Amino acid sequence: MNFTIYLIGNLLIVSVLSVIIVNISSLPVYIYLITANWFTLLVSFSLYAVIIVFLYNIYKTTAELRQFDFRPWRTRLNKRALLLMVIGAVIIVALAFGYAKLTAVWHITESGNERALDLLLRKNPVAMTLDAVIFGPIAEELSFRGFFFSYVLSDQYLGREYQAATIVINGLLFGYLHSGNSLVPLAYYTLFGMVLGTIYLLSKHDIRVNSVTHMLANLGILWLVPS
Repeated sequence: MNFTIYLIGNLLIVSVLSVIIVNISSLPVYIYLITANWFTLLVSFSLYAVIIVFLYNIYKTTAELRQFDFRPWRTRLNKRALLLMVIGAVIIVALAFGYAKLTAVWHITESGNERALDLLLRKNPVAMTLDAVIFGPIAEELSFRGFFFSYVLSDQYLGREYQAATIVINGLLFGYLHSGNSLVPLAYYTLFGMVLGTIYLLSKHDIRVNSVTHMLANLGILWLVPS
């Protein structure tokens, strides 16, 4: 019982911290909103690089303090990791196809996040493609999966029930921040986040697997899924 209460407390704390961290990591996108030229793009991507290093250090420090096992960047990837990347990306792209069909058939209005991304993609397709396929996924995985899971799932919380609860709450937070209060977009992005949370645990806490899975999924959605 005490473990459960403590876990709930950790989930609440890390959810608030994750929202703050994600907003900080979105700073480069706000620069695009002001104007997009070679100088602002250089500043934005340089800032992204600094933020990614900062987020990795937060993740690494949190994991070490809370005795959470994680895979360092230089660890060699195995066939299982590569397979998880492909399977995860395929599942997410399939979810995106289903979501696109539902929104078309039911005439569901895009979420605010999707409208903003579509606008930015039209205004500066190269920069936003780099953002959506490279920098954004890395930053989001370091904060949403790396920091979030390493904060919550310390050694005494490695039971399946705790892992399942963390995946669901993490997915809901990811879904809410990407969709707001719109029900169908919330369900889609929550499932998106839950797939990535599951991949993170199946890969034995290898954030590189998650980052590449997220990259491949976003690339597949941009290329294959009708908007």
